[in-house]
Amino acid sequence: MVTIADSALEPADEPGQAWDAEYDVIVVGSGAAGMTAALIAADLGLRTILIESCAELGGTTAVSGGAVWVPANHLMAKLGFSDSLPEAMEYLRQTLGDEYDAARASAYLETGPDLVRYLEARSHLAFRAGPLPDYYSNLPGGKGRYRALDPLPLPARELGQDIDLLRPPHPQTVIFGATYTTVEVATILRKEKGWISLIASRMARHYLDIPWLLRRGTSPRLTLGNALIGRLLLSLRDRKVSIQTETRLEALIQGNDRIEGIAASHKGKKLRLRASRGVVLAAGGFGANPEMRAKFLSRAPDVKRGVAPSDINTGEAIAAGMAAGAATRLMDEAWWIPIYRLANSEVTCGQFFDRAFPGCLIVNIKGRRFMNDAANYDEAGRAMANAATTPDEPSFYIFDEHYRRNYLAGPMLAMPRAFDGMLPEDVKRIVVKADSLAELARMLGIDSAGLEAESARYNSFAQTGIDADFHRGDEAYERHYSDPNVSPNSTLGPIGKAPFYGIKVYAGDIGTKGGLATNCDAQVLDSAGHPIAGLYAAGSSAASMMGRTYPAGGVTIGPAMIFGARAAMHIAGKPLPKPSA
Repeated sequence: MVTIADSALEPADEPGQAWDAEYDVIVVGSGAAGMTAALIAADLGLRTILIESCAELGGTTAVSGGAVWVPANHLMAKLGFSDSLPEAMEYLRQTLGDEYDAARASAYLETGPDLVRYLEARSHLAFRAGPLPDYYSNLPGGKGRYRALDPLPLPARELGQDIDLLRPPHPQTVIFGATYTTVEVATILRKEKGWISLIASRMARHYLDIPWLLRRGTSPRLTLGNALIGRLLLSLRDRKVSIQTETRLEALIQGNDRIEGIAASHKGKKLRLRASRGVVLAAGGFGANPEMRAKFLSRAPDVKRGVAPSDINTGEAIAAGMAAGAATRLMDEAWWIPIYRLANSEVTCGQFFDRAFPGCLIVNIKGRRFMNDAANYDEAGRAMANAATTPDEPSFYIFDEHYRRNYLAGPMLAMPRAFDGMLPEDVKRIVVKADSLAELARMLGIDSAGLEAESARYNSFAQTGIDADFHRGDEAYERHYSDPNVSPNSTLGPIGKAPFYGIKVYAGDIGTKGGLATNCDAQVLDSAGHPIAGLYAAGSSAASMMGRTYPAGGVTIGPAMIFGARAAMHIAGKPLPKPSA
């Protein structure tokens, strides 16, 4: 009983009252931020409803990797790995620079470990400390592993009928119908010992579960962001929190001195819902809103540059907050990533990992490298966005036959070379193949002399193991997804075996970073920096505390959950309960 029927939205008891229903807290949005806010609000005794504009729950979180960045967490301590809040504070200070906000950073870091303990003890949430390094672990305070927590897989059957409410994973995270954890993905990408048997076992479990296939046709095993949302959904069901799908926020309703509720629409029916204690905006960013994207995100104004599905991140929560007098920050920023788009399927895919394998490079139209090809996806996408003379100018991902036979290759995923004939036509269409680099350059519209010269220089770096131009492979994160069998630099390998391949890639995003200005308790601030009473924001509806950088995997969902929880605690005027309470 997670989704409530229309009859649950009956008028409040007071005669003549203009409200259709009344709650202590209204949460707008069903991603990790909204669900965590609703869970903690319920545990603190607040009557809570969560509304979602779509028919499916989970938002961007459901199609994400699902990692949650929590330094000094208890799981890493159990593995014998040391960390401390002062070290994490220093790392954020180093990576965020001028955007560093000590108050918000302190609130985030101090709340995170306690929240993870509480959720593991009192809900269906369960994590493992993953091996992913901080993206700039060489900086003071950085760590080489275990700060990014991965949700444990969840059998889809545990959700019962509520599985029909869960937004499916992004197609890019599904291999031959089966789903995988981040550790399993790394094993497959690096083609480590047992990677073929791993795929085979997951496929067997998938295709031999005939009853599930007949009912759903999807994986019976939830992983990544799907597992995180599934576990949150189970936890909300335990608490009997009302969740109303297909209910869109239209406006915030202001009283004399505070936000009193919201105007919404549910399947064409206009509603006025009162929030006696507070409204939490957690409905994502504005990446799928053409007008807002064109106005604020000029470096990548096309909504098709977003990896997230087009029916989420439509910006209504941010727009409603702005109309209520809220200030905004970082509206020109995004969580950047190189992308390619498959025309027939209308799917935008992010280039997360393959740039770090030896034997590939990214060049501009002059055939020249302009960035560290193996850098984390935000740094790479940002470099592409800043280097392009127009938003439609592509970069070019170049690799050879040796690379194609040994590593993941763009939209070809992890398919062995022998399965190329099975590739969809829209994948084949974006991959250009030629017998020489000069011919490949001509077919892609690149300066051929520039590409041949750049490849020769790159090959010299592969021999020495030192990228004198862009320091490829210096960071632990870059080496994490590379080939450990290649030396002296596991991210560098020569390009020379014909045929050669090229794919046009563009600056895109996994979500927008700008949103409503908030303080350390997720209260929305006005232009003077004062809290707007009764109004809170978390997740991508709030401006990111991470400024213009991407310090580590999980720094999108981590703050979303933590500030969602802090919003609920501030509304209730109570701290987080003890895990044993």
